[in-house]
Amino acid sequence: MYYKHSGRFNLAGLVIAALVGGAASLVLAFAYGHGVIYIPEVRLAALATLAFGALVGLATGQGLVWGKVRNDSVGMAVSGAISALALYLSWAMWVSAILETQHVTDVSWTQLAQHPGALWHLMCLINQYGTWAISSGSATNGWALWLIWFFEAALVIGAGVFAGIGILGHHPFCESCGCWCSRGAKFVLAAPQNVPQLKLQLEANDFRSLESLGSGNKATDHLVVALDSCERCRQFHTMSLTHTTIRKSKTGKPTISNTMIVQHLLVGAGQADVVRHLSDTLGQATETVPKVNAAAAGKK
Repeated sequence: MYYKHSGRFNLAGLVIAALVGGAASLVLAFAYGHGVIYIPEVRLAALATLAFGALVGLATGQGLVWGKVRNDSVGMAVSGAISALALYLSWAMWVSAILETQHVTDVSWTQLAQHPGALWHLMCLINQYGTWAISSGSATNGWALWLIWFFEAALVIGAGVFAGIGILGHHPFCESCGCWCSRGAKFVLAAPQNVPQLKLQLEANDFRSLESLGSGNKATDHLVVALDSCERCRQFHTMSLTHTTIRKSKTGKPTISNTMIVQHLLVGAGQADVVRHLSDTLGQATETVPKVNAAAAGKK
């Protein structure tokens, strides 16, 4: 009923993923290792760490896609390994940058990366004195700094794995043709009154309720419909639906919540045609509205 990766992969695909992820890790680690020194605010530093891990994961995930890896466990392992490598390189570059601020320029990050024992020794030495303070006062060091470094590692690796698996599962793979599917259609419908019932009807290949929803508005609650299709055989299709709700807080700030109703539901060629026709119909209606409004404005 729902698409799942076949679990297939090969050595060439893993090599491609490692090369793409490794190249991205080198560049991103350099930017992060040198840039984080100049971020004094804790929250901004945490955001930089999260962005670093996510970007490494996105690059690794894209490498997994190019390598045609269709195994979630392998994808998690590769994403985690590359993220750990990126973290290690960033530490080597960060320590080298810290030494440069102390006018020690004869120790390069490449040397530190090749000698883990020396890198560990220098990090322990830096930990004794600290390099920055969480708030005004003395620099953070000791167990407090070890804890920060632990959370940094967890954040980088966790974000990397999450982003890598997200990219790997973004589109289904047609095993018959040996290629990834592409986005065949994507459009917005009005929010359904009964979400669980709509899900059951779609799982039973009943698309009448979907057709009756009408065009949606992104400014209010709505349903995002995405169709993925194999462009070669045109026989393999999946559909995903996301229910988006918009609520305003007491301060008037909108809060957006996305709930996946169905993810990569396998649909036949007939149902795929229904979805495409619905997308085309809504697209034509959307194009007609501005023309009508423009004509009406011209008469005033």
